[in-house]
Amino acid sequence: MKRILGIIICCFVVATAYIAYVIAERQTALQKFARYNDSWAVAQTLSEYMRLEHRLAAYALGMDVDRDEVRLRLDIMIGRVELLKHGNLGAFVELDPQRRELLVKLGDVLDMLDQRLDSLDSQGIKTMLQSMTALDASMTALASTAVEFDVGLIDAAQAELRQLHLVYTGLAGGLILCGVGLVVLLLHHNSLLDGAHRKMKDLTDNLREASGELTLQNYRLKHVAHHDALTGLPNRILFRSDLEARLKTAIAGGPTAVIFLLDLDGFKDVNDTLGHDVGDGLLQAVASRLTKLSRQGDLICRLGGDEFAILSAGLTDKQAFDFARHVMDEISFPYQVSEREIKIGTCVGVAISEAEPDADELFKHADLALYEAKSLGSGHVCVFQSQMQTRLTEKKSFEADLKQALRNGELEVFYQPQVNTITREICGYEALLRWFHPVRGQVPPLEFIPVAENIGLIHELGEWVLRTACLEAARWPRSLKVAVNLSPVQFRSRNLIQSVVTILTQSGLDPNRLELEITESVLLDKNEQTLDTLTQLKAIGIQIAMDDFGTGYSSLGSLRSFPFDKIKIDRSFIRDVTTRADAFAIVELVTGVGRSLGMTTIAEGIETEEQFACVKQVGCEQVQGYLLGMPAPASRLEHLRQVVNYDDSTDCGNLIDAKTASGRG
Repeated sequence: MKRILGIIICCFVVATAYIAYVIAERQTALQKFARYNDSWAVAQTLSEYMRLEHRLAAYALGMDVDRDEVRLRLDIMIGRVELLKHGNLGAFVELDPQRRELLVKLGDVLDMLDQRLDSLDSQGIKTMLQSMTALDASMTALASTAVEFDVGLIDAAQAELRQLHLVYTGLAGGLILCGVGLVVLLLHHNSLLDGAHRKMKDLTDNLREASGELTLQNYRLKHVAHHDALTGLPNRILFRSDLEARLKTAIAGGPTAVIFLLDLDGFKDVNDTLGHDVGDGLLQAVASRLTKLSRQGDLICRLGGDEFAILSAGLTDKQAFDFARHVMDEISFPYQVSEREIKIGTCVGVAISEAEPDADELFKHADLALYEAKSLGSGHVCVFQSQMQTRLTEKKSFEADLKQALRNGELEVFYQPQVNTITREICGYEALLRWFHPVRGQVPPLEFIPVAENIGLIHELGEWVLRTACLEAARWPRSLKVAVNLSPVQFRSRNLIQSVVTILTQSGLDPNRLELEITESVLLDKNEQTLDTLTQLKAIGIQIAMDDFGTGYSSLGSLRSFPFDKIKIDRSFIRDVTTRADAFAIVELVTGVGRSLGMTTIAEGIETEEQFACVKQVGCEQVQGYLLGMPAPASRLEHLRQVVNYDDSTDCGNLIDAKTASGRG
């Protein structure tokens, strides 16, 4: 393209130069010939006129000239005169009256000669010659004037040509300069185009690179959206998408979809005691082990927390059960995390697609199977069966009944006496919650208390029990105390202190007469909130007792972390205290530790005189059990009937309105 443009520009320059050359040549030609055209015609007319006179004179003298030759010269002359009447010569003649008059006279003479030539004699010819001779001077002057006039015109034309030449030369020079400028502009334009092309190429490369980065970023975002950040496993979103695809395949006649749902037993304890970094490392190790266990076509997912899932296909119940056992066994092998050996267990719930309408239903079946496996304890596998749905329905019904129990007046507080070992006098009562359902009958606390904790109802129930017990104890003799159990879930509430203070104020009970029992599990998480809560309760004047002492993870360590007022020896030791030396030794040890630390010891579960004698022998200060008194409503306690005027027809459920006692009235 550049070469073609260069050739065109060169041709343009050559053509311009050639135009200038042609103009110069034409100017030269005009200078040579143009000045003689009109003046030559007038001179020729004069010459012909003279020849006509000469021939006519020769004819008159009888010389070698005939009439025809004279006629020829006359015709030529007449033609010349006609030329003087037209064109540039006509314009030249018209410019001067004398010339016009001369031309008229000349015409008249020639016409007369033409008319008389054939009849003229010698005398007539002489007369005509005289007439013609009279015009010689005028004709000569006309020729001279014509020459001068033509010379002037030629000079003017030459001047104009010179001016035109200068104009054309300037134009040609301008064209040449324009051509040069055009070349420069084109070169500059080409340079700009080259630069633009380079920039465009760079931009294209950058866009291609940015497009690649964007594609990679989109892939990363998609990967992040569908994978767990900690373990790199597919997350719940990808799990659901893959499960739906497998279900569609199964419905279309393909292999069945299989879900293995598992969570880690004891993971929360690892996280709480060893820290989240160790917990994260453990999750990564479990994910790695699960990935190695998976078969071709399986999808390993982390659904959240310590919950994992495996999606498979085409397995029978037995194959699924065997694979789940294999997974569970592999997961149970010890892990090395942060130079620590950690051993955990797991339970697995399995669901195999049959006629489930959607992914949610199949996942719910796997969740039910996992729930069933966990209810059997660590290290169990359950494949979903239809009766599990029935048990779930029963569980939901149980939860619904429990939520309505307080409102329906089905809950009641019973009191079991606590007795001084030496005097056998009652020194207080422990408040125990009882549930009497119109259909289920009496529901044991071991059944409904964990459910209340799971569904978040324990705070309302615990507050109601505390308020009821404090209002009741406020009516008792001042020497009697009341003990109320606090659930670990209830203890972690930030509103606990305010709730206790409010209840004490409303009931009028002296804080020294209230004893709150907590289990060792409360102290597993020895954070500032736990110790601060215990300290504030002590500052109010409330007594703090450790319930079920000896059954926790670090009983003696718990005694060091906080100065309890009372230690309650668990009934599991009391049951064998008369038959097993180790049980007796433990009771004796705990009693001695309590005495050394200035803490009151109380043994629960005393059912025989032999057990009573043993705990009395080792120095236990208080006892509690069926031997000394069964739990009963306050209105049926004989010890209190002598002091407090109870209406026999009024039970504890009617003594305190449920809504008022719970603060919702």
